[in-house]
Amino acid sequence: MNAMNKMEQEVVYLSAAIDLIKSMVNREMFSVAGDGEHKNVWFESSTHRQLFSILLVDFLSPTDSKAPVPSERYLAALSSVAKKPSFDVGGSVQYLSETVSSFKGWLNVEISVDAWLPSIDRQVVLRIPRYVLLKNDGDISKHNSLRSVGVAEGLQKLLTNAGEPTELYQAMLAQQDIYDIFHDDVSAYHASTIAEFLNGLWWGIQNYLQPEYNRSFTPPEDGLVTYGYKCPSEIVNPYAKACYWNLMNQVRSGPIFKPFTVTKHLKGKY
Repeated sequence: MNAMNKMEQEVVYLSAAIDLIKSMVNREMFSVAGDGEHKNVWFESSTHRQLFSILLVDFLSPTDSKAPVPSERYLAALSSVAKKPSFDVGGSVQYLSETVSSFKGWLNVEISVDAWLPSIDRQVVLRIPRYVLLKNDGDISKHNSLRSVGVAEGLQKLLTNAGEPTELYQAMLAQQDIYDIFHDDVSAYHASTIAEFLNGLWWGIQNYLQPEYNRSFTPPEDGLVTYGYKCPSEIVNPYAKACYWNLMNQVRSGPIFKPFTVTKHLKGKY
């Protein structure tokens, strides 16, 4: 099978991105409460919030190197789409571009986290980019200590950088202490903001592709009950064609939540 062209790669990335965002941003996972620009999200349970953290790791990680498109983090792929869009009509990609840029900037901010680690009797101030903290949170949510030694090595480096040289076994012992802080304090505090960003990305894709959907959608003909889409001639790869159809169906149904803005009181720490 020949390598995919730019448009084919774009629809594959966008289809996968929406599917992953939809697995996190839905009414089974959380509800949105509040008025105006003072909203926040309420997870259905602590297990749902833990699953949200695990799925977020996938979103922040590179795609599989064996996939039919180059391995890229989803935000990097969306950034590439926003810079060189295949379906932009009259600036329809603008909101996606702005949201991707804002989310990337937010994730890259380095924060300070005060941490008391009773398992190794250390009090430290950790300096860590938000995206690294969120990945650590999700990885530890998914794996126990013997399946997350790589995470422990990263924590060991964080502790050393904080002026607390630590053996690997100590970092493994401290992993639960750090997880309690990362997951129950920092990630829980930012969960509403992350949900706002993810919902914004979904709406960005929706707005970007709406003109293409309007062009492509073919209503049922007389006597038929099925609709169709006029796939662009540039898309010939069978997998990309299937992704295009899925993408158009996602635009047809639209995002689950309306755009929402989280209260500033959940954006002042960390």
